[in-house]
Amino acid sequence: MQPNIIARPQHPISRSLIDRDVVNILYRLKHAGYQAYIVGGAVRDILRGEQPKDFDIATDARPMELRRMFRNSRIIGRRFRLVHIFFGHKNIEVATLRETVQPDVDEELLQTEAHLRLDDERMWGTVESDALRRDFTCNALYYSIDDFSILDYVGGVEDVHANILRSIGDPAIRFCEDPVRMLRAVKFAARFGFRIAEQTAVAMLQCAGEITKASRFRVTEEVFRILMQKNRHQGLAMLRDYNLLDHLFPTWLEAIGAEGLDQVIEFFDTVEHHSGQGNFLPLEVLTAGLFLPMLDEVEVESRNYTDHAAAMTQEVRDIARDMDLPKRLVSSVIILLRGQLYMLYLANRPRQISKFVANREFDWIWRLHDLAFGHLPQLHIIQERWLSERERLPTPLGGWVDHPDQRDIFSFRGITGGGRRRADEPASIIVDSDTGAGRSRRRRRRRR
Repeated sequence: MQPNIIARPQHPISRSLIDRDVVNILYRLKHAGYQAYIVGGAVRDILRGEQPKDFDIATDARPMELRRMFRNSRIIGRRFRLVHIFFGHKNIEVATLRETVQPDVDEELLQTEAHLRLDDERMWGTVESDALRRDFTCNALYYSIDDFSILDYVGGVEDVHANILRSIGDPAIRFCEDPVRMLRAVKFAARFGFRIAEQTAVAMLQCAGEITKASRFRVTEEVFRILMQKNRHQGLAMLRDYNLLDHLFPTWLEAIGAEGLDQVIEFFDTVEHHSGQGNFLPLEVLTAGLFLPMLDEVEVESRNYTDHAAAMTQEVRDIARDMDLPKRLVSSVIILLRGQLYMLYLANRPRQISKFVANREFDWIWRLHDLAFGHLPQLHIIQERWLSERERLPTPLGGWVDHPDQRDIFSFRGITGGGRRRADEPASIIVDSDTGAGRSRRRRRRRR
């Protein structure tokens, strides 16, 4: 199979657009006699006129050969071993070119350490085989450091220019091999405004139920990548339209209903509008947006805050458990939701208002309330009451961050809660007010 070779004068990729450490790795591999390519999303993004977030490298050098060449590296993975090369806080992933999937390979046998070296020759392949085993045509493009050309075995360049997302090979077979590819299809189509090719779209509808066979860890990770990226509201709508939500989060979907899902999509549409203006929200606030329909019926006259908040807390915890959300993240979500109830039930108590607006988490609670309910005229009096009290404080109203939250959802399983983040990003939202939503973990440690 001969690739379509796009020579340097015919494409916009330049070494000046590539991370300097990536260029150094490519040249070091080339001078050692190995093939070296930038592959996947970085090539796609530059072709689209965007700056890539990261660069992945593919080479015919084996993992142990890479480890010997780059002492600032480590090998990860079991069956398909990858090499991460570290430059300070940055790491660059280098993968050995792989063979296409062999149907007669005993998967359980390959998972054992004893057979990894035995099966190396079956695993590693050529640029062609590596391209054919990738998920979508737009992600199977290779930029060669030898002559600065792009190698395209699957028509990826044409699809990128036509804004089409197309599966490589028979999409039904590929989605059954790895159902998470359907979520990746939604992620890429929403982020880039791609149209999903007809055969790929039909296979997604036919194979939607297969998503329950995928790793729950990977599924939840991909869904939240959709919710954290550009055009997140469109991504959520696509998850609904391809019937993936019915299989992913049935308990949550039943709890909020069809109208509630429309409300959640509308919330993320509003979030997207503010993101376009440079106002971003942390992951905790975005996750709380999934549960906003549970606040639709608040009967202040017939219920009290404590009972309502306790019932809602239990319901959110039960649903979040089925969604496999990290407990630390769920705790912050509950704080934000209970804050919404507090604003409604205690709106006529000046002393409580004055104390509550001074808490560090109030600005996040206010942003969530304003985005979700700020357009409701029946709440304007209450909102003016809370906002005027907050404006009495010397510090300006916050609640935004000036860049997208880079934290991964499962970093919340760690000890610190919130995982790796930039220095100016917020820590996990922990309440220390008297709303009953929780107390500062740091304060609890000091009291012991």
